[in-house]
Amino acid sequence: MAELPRGTVTFLFTDIEGSTELTRRLGASFGDVRAAHRRLVREAVATHGGHEIDAEGDALFAAFDRASDAVAAAVAAQRALAAADWPEAGRVAVRMGIHTAEPYLHDEGYIGVGVSRAARICAAAHGGQIVLSNATAGVVEDLDLAGVRLRELGRYRLKDIPRPQHLVQVDVEGLRTDFAALRTGGLAGTVATILLTDLAGWNVVMRTLGDDAAVVAARAYHRVVLEVVEANGGGAVDVVADSVLALFPNAKDAVVAAVAVRDALRERDWIAAEERPAVCAAVHTGRVVDPDSRHLGAPALRAHRLCALAEPWQVLVSHATQAVLEGEQLETIALRYLGDRELPGDDRPAPVFEAVRAS
Repeated sequence: MAELPRGTVTFLFTDIEGSTELTRRLGASFGDVRAAHRRLVREAVATHGGHEIDAEGDALFAAFDRASDAVAAAVAAQRALAAADWPEAGRVAVRMGIHTAEPYLHDEGYIGVGVSRAARICAAAHGGQIVLSNATAGVVEDLDLAGVRLRELGRYRLKDIPRPQHLVQVDVEGLRTDFAALRTGGLAGTVATILLTDLAGWNVVMRTLGDDAAVVAARAYHRVVLEVVEANGGGAVDVVADSVLALFPNAKDAVVAAVAVRDALRERDWIAAEERPAVCAAVHTGRVVDPDSRHLGAPALRAHRLCALAEPWQVLVSHATQAVLEGEQLETIALRYLGDRELPGDDRPAPVFEAVRAS
């Protein structure tokens, strides 16, 4: 295995969509279809410096030294597959998944979560579609690949991968680009937890600093918040001026992140100490409608109202989130009941909690 890529490696998985139905319909002739698929993909892999690792059933697994070569190979393979003549099959659609990782290279091949992640991405795709992990997209997004552009798909849960994955589609000129939602559990239409942060007195800070310096400070604030959010398994949905709205699949992670954001903004030198505004934060759990288009529905409105109620440096938690966390150990954090409060715009008081550092 000495000739295989080492260090940072990009994996490509391909798989024929609907192979079971094709086998049933074509019988022994499906062997010709599978062989043609392998031949076309192998040619593209070899042309772009890839290494075939395995071919089992109607799937093929390859590794590349460079992420750009893996994407170029996938694009070339999809073009070749689209141009091929499939008289008996009618149409053969191949899904492809690509992920960049640092796997272990064993005598019997690659080992590591990165391999599984690439395979899961492929399984989530549709025939004719090329889907990249965020890691691969980050490497190739600034490269000039002719006739190719990247399209954000949002965050999805993949089988056996604990945290939602940010996935990206490769749009290839002349090939199909409209596909249904990926074959996996997206965050849309599911229960998720929103974290909203807002800087108290930001208007005063802007007047004091002036526009140019205020923009620099806002960017530094965003960096601190997003770093903490991503470290705790969340993802930003909206970043505007002095507010950040993030989404978490796990309520505990959202509360931990909220407290960590407050502490980081207190302690880090992201702005001059004498100008530092306090942060207000809110955490609320509810059914999210459509995070990819930034329409989170009623939970987002609830989070905004809860955040408006927060005092400077206070992290407020809704009753819905507290109920989800009932019985969970938050380790260094406690949820302190503040009583029933009337949120701005709400008719009835609701239980409100404050996330504090446990003594």
